[in-house]
Amino acid sequence: MATEKAEAELKQQGVIEAARDPESSVTADDAQRAILAESKKAGVAAFSFNPNASIEEKAAQARDVSLTPPRRSSSVEYFLTLA
Repeated sequence: MATEKAEAELKQQGVIEAARDPESSVTADDAQRAILAESKKAGVAAFSFNPNASIEEKAAQARDVSLTPPRRSSSVEYFLTLA
């Protein structure tokens, strides 16, 4: 489990560094999509807001998050997932 987390973290760092490199074809949008995907796989709430959206629109998107029970019934933790 710890190895998987470390691997995911390294992948995210790699895509961020590639996006910063002007000679790379990786864009900031690519890095953002990769980070959002990894966050969702980890079971955490992850958002991508339209920069032109109002504060109310962004708040409405954040409110759309729902609590979903974990896959293992023995656990008492709940993970935030996007609805």
